[in-house]
Amino acid sequence: MDLAIDGGQTGLRLGLAERGRIKEIRELPGLSYAEGSPVKAVLERIGTGWGELGTVCLGLTTILDDADALAGHLLGIARRVLITTDVVTSHAGAFAGGRGVVLAAGTGAIALGVGDGIRQVDGWGYLYGDAGSGFWIGRRGLDAAYRGFDGRAEPGPLTERAQDVFGDLAGLPERLYLAPDAVARIARFAVQVLELAEDRTARAIAEEAARELAGTVAAAARCFAEGAAVPVAWTGRLLRDAGLRAGFEAELTRLLPRAALRPPAGDSLAGAALLAASAVPGHYQTMIRTAER
Repeated sequence: MDLAIDGGQTGLRLGLAERGRIKEIRELPGLSYAEGSPVKAVLERIGTGWGELGTVCLGLTTILDDADALAGHLLGIARRVLITTDVVTSHAGAFAGGRGVVLAAGTGAIALGVGDGIRQVDGWGYLYGDAGSGFWIGRRGLDAAYRGFDGRAEPGPLTERAQDVFGDLAGLPERLYLAPDAVARIARFAVQVLELAEDRTARAIAEEAARELAGTVAAAARCFAEGAAVPVAWTGRLLRDAGLRAGFEAELTRLLPRAALRPPAGDSLAGAALLAASAVPGHYQTMIRTAER
């Protein structure tokens, strides 16, 4: 049996797999940059009681403080460990290891293109990247809410919704800035922004997010030869919103007419299981850290 891991900032999933197929899933809290050692956090969530494993494959959004230490610990329960980013496992799941561009859009946003070469676009984190992501939308929604709250703009639906979700906005900085899950909480506010799309300010945020996500995919598609059709799939919760998805698809068609949108064959957890069952990493060789007994 293998252990597939899809570790995001909002949630982490563990999947017990056999021959590339998930048999059992456990869902746990996501990984926070403010939590301390990411390696310790990952190991705590994995826990014990899995028995002897063949391969553990981890697709993580979090930057690890000591990947070698993580691999060393996991070799105590598995014969092989694969450590990579969640966009690699998302791509493997979406295209079953084949060619295409996948957009992983959730708390963060990143695209990976595998064509005549490999090209990663964005995924640089909440401080200066992840354009169009859940955090990106939530952050801009809160900015607009506070402008209405402190008088820089007329209060609107976003101010009212932020007060409903977060309570007293005057005291929110004290509660939010020191919270270990601050990034995830702000990202979750994206749902509220998208629900208020009839409001001009919220709609402008959603439209800009759609343009950013489409631009990320179009840039990743440069790994394909000029004129070639580009299979495109997306994963993550963000584009489940019909309005945002429609805006993204329209903008992508404008930027990249040769894009061929298709549903993903599987998600990031399925991709981690597929990679765990593979003897060699294929396209992803340079993006996976491998350790074996």
